[in-house]
Amino acid sequence: MQIFPAIDILGGKAVRLKQGRYDQVTVYNEDPVAQARVWAEGGAEWIHVVDLDGARDGTPANIDSVRAIAAAVDVPVQTGGGIRSMATLEALIDSGVSRCVLGTTLVTEPEFVAAACAAYPEAVVAGIDARDGKVAIEGWRQGTERGVFELVHELELLGVRRVVYTDISRDGMQQGANYGAYCALAGQIEIPIIASGGVSTLDDLRDLASIGPGVEGAIVGTALYEGAFTLPEAIAVGYGVEP
Repeated sequence: MQIFPAIDILGGKAVRLKQGRYDQVTVYNEDPVAQARVWAEGGAEWIHVVDLDGARDGTPANIDSVRAIAAAVDVPVQTGGGIRSMATLEALIDSGVSRCVLGTTLVTEPEFVAAACAAYPEAVVAGIDARDGKVAIEGWRQGTERGVFELVHELELLGVRRVVYTDISRDGMQQGANYGAYCALAGQIEIPIIASGGVSTLDDLRDLASIGPGVEGAIVGTALYEGAFTLPEAIAVGYGVEP
């Protein structure tokens, strides 16, 4: 299981939110590019970058920072937040980003999602964020009545090959990953899942890795920033090569 250290960008700074709330912000690094170098030097295989301004406002606001991160490290970058047009998707890929995570458009613009998957089948990732099994959009501020399983099955038909699934209630809260939700989803779908939200200990990573190949990765943010464990320790757990 791969470990994706996270960089969430808000107002040009690397931050973390609690449960996606923009009034619950902790700044961890004034320079997201410097943070990306820290993760790269720690052995990261991927870096997960979220443009929180873009997710909230619908238009990427930190694309220059994302571009600078992609240029600064020899590590593939996966990014999301406000990607709601083919022009934005193409601009990010042209800037060196390896994968783009689509969120709101999964619900509001399935035609765009299908076109994006056809054009960039390996670069498009579905970012599904949910509370109590129901999908949330618009930077997590707007709930829907769409169930996670229902939406993922529809996305598979559109050509989506990978899902980042975030349990909003756990995100940034250091309360542990929702093992049951990821286990259930992995048992229902054919495409791989990247788990996001709530990882607070190495045991959380061990639990996610135990689900099997259906969970191919885990995004880790607050626990790394707060020093609950190191990135090399997390990577060792992900690959089952702990000393």
